[in-house]
Amino acid sequence: MKIITVTLNPCIDVNYDIYEPFLPGKLYRVEEPDVSYNGKGINVSRTLRALGEESVCLTVYDGQGELEGALRKEGLTTYGVRSRGKLRHNIAVLDCEGSQTQINEPGMRLSDEEMREFCGIFKSELNCKDKCAAVICGSLPPGADSSFYRKLVSVAKGAGAYTVLDCDGEALKLGVEATPDLIKPNLSEFCKLTGTKITGGGEELRIDAVRAALEFYRNEECAVLCTLGEDGSVYAGPEGSYMCQAVSCKVKNFKGAGDSFLAAFILEHIVREKDCDISMMLASREASRHMSGQS
Repeated sequence: MKIITVTLNPCIDVNYDIYEPFLPGKLYRVEEPDVSYNGKGINVSRTLRALGEESVCLTVYDGQGELEGALRKEGLTTYGVRSRGKLRHNIAVLDCEGSQTQINEPGMRLSDEEMREFCGIFKSELNCKDKCAAVICGSLPPGADSSFYRKLVSVAKGAGAYTVLDCDGEALKLGVEATPDLIKPNLSEFCKLTGTKITGGGEELRIDAVRAALEFYRNEECAVLCTLGEDGSVYAGPEGSYMCQAVSCKVKNFKGAGDSFLAAFILEHIVREKDCDISMMLASREASRHMSGQS
C-alpha cells in the first residue's frame, strides 16, 4: 500500500528541558535545545519509516531550502510546493514535573496559486496502480480557506484512497463533511467537534468517550480514533468499538506522541490488517516509546 502524508504547515521544533518546576516570570538557564524539522504528517512519515514502512511526504518547503534538505537527509521521500516564506518555530519547555509549555508561531502564508499547486501534487501522487492511504494532518497555513481539507478528502476519496484526517477546529468540522474513513482527534478536539462534555479519568472516561465516538460514527459514517492522553484511547468504526489503556512511561517529550500513535495504528491496522484492539495496543506502545525518548 502506498501511504501519502500531508503537512501544509511545517515547523522547526525547539525543545528545552528544565530541571525544576516551570513558573512564569522567572529566569531559566538551559542547555542546548533539541531542534528538529516537524509537522504532523512529517512525524507520521518519520515514524512509519522507523517501523519499516516507507511513505510519500507531501509538504511546503521554505524559501531557504532547510526543510527539504533535512527531510531528504533523513531518507524520507518528499515532494512539495516551494514557498518564499520562512519556517515557523514551535517552542516547548518541559520541566521536571512533566509539565510542557508550548509557544507556536502561525507559519508561512501561501498564495491561492500555491494551494492549487499543492492540490495538483496530491492528485498526481494518488494516481497510481497501488492501493493508497492518504493521511491529512495538522493545521492549515495562515489565511488558507478552512474548507481546503474537505477538498483534499474529497479528492482522495474520489481516487479510492483510504483517507485519514487529523486536524482540529473548523478545518476538522468541514473536513468531516467529505466523510473521511477515519478521524484522529484528541479528547479536547473531539468534544469541540461534537459539542459533548466528557470528564473524569481512567476506565470511566474511556467508556464515556467510546460511547460518544460510537454515536459519532453511526451519525457520520466516519470512524473515530480518539486519544485520551494518560487515559489511553478509544476507537469506533465499522469493526466495532474498542478501548485501550495507555502505556505508562517517564515523559521526556509530549510533542508528536499522537502522530506516532496514528502512524503505528495505520501501519498495523490499515496496512498489515491486524485487529483494531491489537493495533491500538501497539500504537500505544509506540507513543510511549516516543514520549520516553526511545524512538
